[in-house]
Amino acid sequence: MATANSPRPAPVPQPANSRPAAATTTAKPSRLGAIKRGQLRSALRFMFYGPEGVGKSSLLADVPDILLLDVEGGSDNIDVPRYMFRDEDGGHVARTYREVTDAIADLNAHPGHGHKYLGIDTVDALEALIHKHVCEVHGKSSIEAFGFGKGYQVALDEARRLLESLDQLRSKGVGVVLVGHSIVKTFKNPEGEDFDRYQLRVHDKLGGLVKEWCDVVGFIRFDGGAAKLKGDESQSKRARGWATNRRLVAVAREAAWDAKSRLSLPAEIELAEAHPWAPFAAATAGARDATVDSLRNEITAELDRICGVGQDGVFMTPTGQNTNRVNVIDMVEHADASTLTRILTGLKATASKES
Repeated sequence: MATANSPRPAPVPQPANSRPAAATTTAKPSRLGAIKRGQLRSALRFMFYGPEGVGKSSLLADVPDILLLDVEGGSDNIDVPRYMFRDEDGGHVARTYREVTDAIADLNAHPGHGHKYLGIDTVDALEALIHKHVCEVHGKSSIEAFGFGKGYQVALDEARRLLESLDQLRSKGVGVVLVGHSIVKTFKNPEGEDFDRYQLRVHDKLGGLVKEWCDVVGFIRFDGGAAKLKGDESQSKRARGWATNRRLVAVAREAAWDAKSRLSLPAEIELAEAHPWAPFAAATAGARDATVDSLRNEITAELDRICGVGQDGVFMTPTGQNTNRVNVIDMVEHADASTLTRILTGLKATASKES
């Protein structure tokens, strides 16, 4: 028996070029044979925001086969199917975040409900319910009581779970349309001076998450502006405001607002009084039914609009790059449908040279 003072056995010498035995691993089967091409035709996600009274709720009401989750209580005077959270007067307006999540779970559990879209009015009212919910769960008096920025992160995690449940609904063929209010906030510009712009009236973290999740983000505004009148002899020479009754939806990002579109939509769309949803229904159908030939024809039409029929010339894309008809045609010649769709989307968001 070895004792504490016994000499330790000398290590067995190893060859100089020996290496530890490699662990045996089972190679995973390749998934390369399961690659898919073409459109998957998943249900789409829309969000529209703008100032009060611009027609957000009426836009929701025009979406065919929609079911509305009224979180704010703004649907009383429009004709739209509403989910009833409670059997009482005012039961169509959600009081708690749990009522909203239970409603979505109800729809997921009963896919034969027949509704093609789910609408949520509004995102900012929903955020308030989320804040109240996470404060009750964690025993906090307010979202700020979590500590610097921590409460908003907890709320963001909850919002992610909500979007996951909406994605489950989309997997059953139900699209989502969100609406929200806008607010003018100072944009922290990393490339120059800060400036004011319209943004979704929620916390920046939630706003970024929702905008990233959506396929279309549209800013709804009234057509109008301000300008100094010619011949104005007053001492102040202040700009005079002007307005029309037109309502416009911007789906291309500008310095003044956030917007985006993964569909081939014009940069700006006018909302008709009778059927404000019609342009988006047509764009959705067009994107789903597009072929390589039809996309190339649309691209040619957009180049004619931008440059003039059959004309060439340099123009600037929405990303700030200069190009011309010849360059675009070269890209189009051997492009697939996915690439053609991206090119068409960029061209539709490009102003004509005349404008």
